[in-house]
Amino acid sequence: MVELRLNVSDVDYDSLLQVLAGGVPGAVMMAARAVPDSAKEEMAVRYLNANAALLESRFQQALAARGIRATISGAKATVVEP
Repeated sequence: MVELRLNVSDVDYDSLLQVLAGGVPGAVMMAARAVPDSAKEEMAVRYLNANAALLESRFQQALAARGIRATISGAKATVVEP
């Protein structure tokens, strides 16, 4: 088995907040933008982990599109210190 870890940086937290908030009023979005970066990173981790199966599937599809057959599993996001 091969383990592949991906570091995700330069996250557009505003777009992440839009996805997570859905139809939340603008005032709530403005307040959410004031949340510390560490909390935003935790939100990103929760979102990525909640969508791990989709990430695995998309990555597997991208490989297949290039003629590489593989099974991708075990995607997990964590916050790491720089």
